[in-house]
Amino acid sequence: MHKPFRPLAVRSIWSLILWLSVSTGPGTRLAAQIDYATPYSFAFLAGSSGTAGSADGTGSAALFKDPYGLALDSSGNLYVADKANDTIRMVTAAGVVTTLAGTPGSVGTTDGTGAAAQFNQPVGLAVASGGVIYVADSSNYTIRKIASGGVVTTLAGAPGKSGYIDATGGSAEFNQPYGIAIDGSGNLYVTELGNNTVRMVTSGGVVTTLAGTAGSAGSTDGTGTAARFNQPIGIAIDGSGNLYVADSNNNTIRKIASGGVVTTLAGSPGSAGTADGTGSAARFRSPRGVATDAAGNIYVADSGNCTIRKVTPAGVVTTLAGTPGTFASVPGTGAAALFDVPVGIAVGTTGSTYVTNELAFTIEVGAQATTVAPSITQQPTSQTIASGSTVVFSVAASGLPAPAYQWYLGANPLSAGAGVSGVTGPTLVISGAAQGGTYYCQASNSAGTAMSNAATLTVSTTSDVGRLVNISTRAQVGTGGNILIAGFVVGGAGTTGSDRLLVRGSGPALAAFNVAGLLPDPQLQLYSGATVLASNSGWGGSSQIAAAAAAVGAFAWTDPTSHDSALLQTLAAGPYTAQISGASGDAGVALAEVYDTTPAASYTLASPRLVNISTRAQVGTGGDILIAGFVIGGTTSKTMLVRASGPALSAFNVTGPLPDPQLQLFGGSTMIAANDGWGGNAQIAAEAAAVGAFAWSSPTSADSAILITLPPGAYTAQVSGASGDTGVSLVEVYEVP
Repeated sequence: MHKPFRPLAVRSIWSLILWLSVSTGPGTRLAAQIDYATPYSFAFLAGSSGTAGSADGTGSAALFKDPYGLALDSSGNLYVADKANDTIRMVTAAGVVTTLAGTPGSVGTTDGTGAAAQFNQPVGLAVASGGVIYVADSSNYTIRKIASGGVVTTLAGAPGKSGYIDATGGSAEFNQPYGIAIDGSGNLYVTELGNNTVRMVTSGGVVTTLAGTAGSAGSTDGTGTAARFNQPIGIAIDGSGNLYVADSNNNTIRKIASGGVVTTLAGSPGSAGTADGTGSAARFRSPRGVATDAAGNIYVADSGNCTIRKVTPAGVVTTLAGTPGTFASVPGTGAAALFDVPVGIAVGTTGSTYVTNELAFTIEVGAQATTVAPSITQQPTSQTIASGSTVVFSVAASGLPAPAYQWYLGANPLSAGAGVSGVTGPTLVISGAAQGGTYYCQASNSAGTAMSNAATLTVSTTSDVGRLVNISTRAQVGTGGNILIAGFVVGGAGTTGSDRLLVRGSGPALAAFNVAGLLPDPQLQLYSGATVLASNSGWGGSSQIAAAAAAVGAFAWTDPTSHDSALLQTLAAGPYTAQISGASGDAGVALAEVYDTTPAASYTLASPRLVNISTRAQVGTGGDILIAGFVIGGTTSKTMLVRASGPALSAFNVTGPLPDPQLQLFGGSTMIAANDGWGGNAQIAAEAAAVGAFAWSSPTSADSAILITLPPGAYTAQVSGASGDTGVSLVEVYEVP
C-alpha cells in the first residue's frame, strides 16, 4: 500500500473538487495580497479615541459620537455628519471643532438656524462651490440644505416618511438616503441604502432615478434601471462627471458614466477579501466612504477591512494604510496606521486625506509618506532539501523608497556565482550544491533597515526525496478541439527504467461532491505523441483499478457501472498526454488525474518519476477557471516552476489567448504565492530553459510565473483573467532539479 502518499493525494483532489463545487469565482479563497506601494501616514486631527460624546474643542478635547460622512469646503474646513449626535460639525485645519447645526440628542425634522434645527441620523455630506452644505438625513428620509449662518431647510423628501417616489420637494420620497455628491451644475446624486438606487436631485428639489431599481438588489451592470446595487453607501464625482459608488453589500466599487451607464470598476460581486489588484482581481469588504482627487483617483474607506484603499481610473487597487482585520485606532504609516471601522473619507486639493473612525469616535488626517523604513512583509521559510537539489528562498519588504536587498549565510553576505543568483534581490536561488545553514535577508533604504527571520536550510542524503507523486487538472470539456488535455512527462535526471501510473478521467463520480454540469460519459485516451497507447470508456468496476486507487489515496469510485474511465499503464521515460472527451459527443466538467504508483519503500534515486504537468483550456469567469493540482511526496522539499501562459501562446497561432493571466498558488485553502506579469525575470527565464520549457520572448508580456521551494504536501495552481478577461491559457508545473 502506498500509505505515505494517501493523505496528500486525498487533499489535492479534495481541493480541486471543493473548488468545483463551491467556488463563486477565483477570489473566493484569496489570501491577502496587499500592495503598500504608496503608503500614507495618518495622525489624529480631532476626537478622543474610544471616548464617545459631544463636546466642541480642539483636537482630543472635542468629542464625537459615531462620526460618519465628511466633506471639505474651498477654505479647507472639514464638515462631519455626527450621526449618533444628530448634528453637523465643522473642523478647521488646526483641529478646532464647533457645532454648525442641530442639537446633540435632539432628534427631529425641524428646519431652523443652528441649534434650532433637528436631524435624525445624518450620514452623507456634500459642499457646493458657494459653501452651501447638503446633508443626507437618513432616518428622516430627506435631503437637507445648510446655507450661510447655519440656516437649515429641507430640499427634498417627506420628513419621517420612507418610500420611493420621483417628484419635487416634499412630494418625493426616499428610503435611507446615505451618500451624497454634487456636480458643477449644482445637481446632487444620492445613494439610497433602503431602495438600492442612485437618485438625482436638482438644485430646485426635482428628484429622478439615475440608476438601479427600487426594492431590487443585485450586482448587474447596465444602464439606468437595468443596473442593480446592493446597499450602495458612499458616492463621489470626478472632474469629468463620472460617479463612483461604494456598493457595500456587493463588496465592489461601481462607476456611473454619462447617461446612467453602470459598470463595476473594482472588486468582485459577493466576494469579500483584502487583495489588491486590478478590476475583479481586487477584493473589498463592506466599503462605505469614497472620494476622488484631481487626477480622478478614487479613495475608499474599506470599512470591513479597516483599511484605506486607492483605485486608479483604470481600476488598479492598492492599500494606502491600515492592516486588514485589525480593529484599532493608532496613528502611523502604511500597515502601522490602524483604523476602527473607517466610514467617511474626503480628499483635499493638496492631497490631504481625512477619515472618520466610526467606532473610535475620531477624525484622522493623512498624506502620502515620503520615506518609510523597510518592514519585512513576507518571511523566508526553512527548508529541508535533497543533496544536489535547487532551493529558493523568497522575502518581501515594504518601504519608501523601495528597499534594496542583501542575502546572508550566517553573518556573511552572499555573492553571486556559479549556481547562485538573486543575492541582492528578493528571491535567492541556489542550484546544485547548496550549503546548509541559516539564511537571512536584509532590506534597507535611506530611512532604515530590517532583517528577516532566520531560514534554516538542511541538506539531506535520504533516497526518499521530494517528488511529484500526483498531478491533476480539471476543466470544462467541450466538443471538437475543446476537450481536456493533460500533458505530463515521466523521467528525471539520472533515472532509468519505466514507471507504473494510474490515469483517471472522472465525470459521473464528481456527482458525490455536488459538482454541477459534470461530463456524463468521459472517454480517456493516453497518447505518446500522435500514437494512442491505450483508451478506456467506463472502468467497469475493475478490481485492479480500485486497488491502485486505494493504494495512492485517490477518492473512491463507488459505482462499478459508472462511465468514469481509468488506465493502469507502465510507461518509459518521455512525454505523454491524457485526453478526455465526451464519448457520445457530450460536454461538461471533468477531472483528469495521474498518480505515480511506485511505493515509497521501493523508490530509489534511479526510479523514473513525474516531472511535469501541463494543461491548456479555455479560462472563463466566476468558477470557470483553469486549475492544476499537484502533490509533492517524499520527505524533502522540492523546487517548482509554475507558469501561466496567455499572450505567449500567440507564437503558436493559438486563437483567443487569455490576455492577462493571473497565477495563484494555493496550499489547501491558503494562497502562498501569486504573480500577475513575470516582468522578464532572469531567474524565471533561466529555470524555464533548464527544465526545457518553451521560451517567453517578451519580458513585458502579461504571462505569469512562480519559482518556489515547497515542502511535501498538496497544492493547486489556479489561472484566471486578472481583469475579468477570458481566453485560452496554458498552465505548466515543472520540477526544478
